[in-house]
Amino acid sequence: MLFRSLTTCEAMIIGTGGFTAALSVAALERHGLAPGQGPVLVTGATGGVGSMAVSILARRGYDVVASSGKASAAEFLARLGAASVIDRRELSEDDPRPLQKTVYAGAVDCVGGTTLANLIKRLNYGAAVAASGLTGGATFTSTVMPFILRGVALLGIDSVQTPIDVRTEVWKRLGSDLKPDRLDDMAHPIDLNGLEKALTDILRGEVSGRYVVSPTA
Repeated sequence: MLFRSLTTCEAMIIGTGGFTAALSVAALERHGLAPGQGPVLVTGATGGVGSMAVSILARRGYDVVASSGKASAAEFLARLGAASVIDRRELSEDDPRPLQKTVYAGAVDCVGGTTLANLIKRLNYGAAVAASGLTGGATFTSTVMPFILRGVALLGIDSVQTPIDVRTEVWKRLGSDLKPDRLDDMAHPIDLNGLEKALTDILRGEVSGRYVVSPTA
């Protein structure tokens, strides 16, 4: 058992994606996010980080809004705890306005690009977004308006060079208060023979959740 409360299989399902999601939630809560403040957005919600973030946030009592380009994934996201699902196009199209109507008490962004620029414009006063992804682009264009008029914050999340003391603490929490619910629903077990197809499906954007590869099966 890992940290007494995670099996080896559970730890593999969580993986780097779940660790990054946990870092994101922990950073948002250190910034002041708490349940009851309003909806929390997760972009790229069917991916490894996104699906874990949806599950962690829902378990902690947040009203989770999941953004996804996969219309067929709504049921999957609802099982993980998403209260509602929006089409990613709502945030991925250019909008020249420096600010939009406030909607979200916080956000976990796994996409970057235009999506990140738009969601910053929709954060409540004093809210933050934890950013860890760039599938929508490595750059984004913004004005300073959300930062100086609404006091929002952009929190960068890095899971590679995280200090060992922080890494250990977060993994302990992944076995307790940050442990995602319904891990089995996120896991697709395969053996090495299924790896090529799995990688092809991932590149095509046809996968929701996580693959767990058994090298001896």
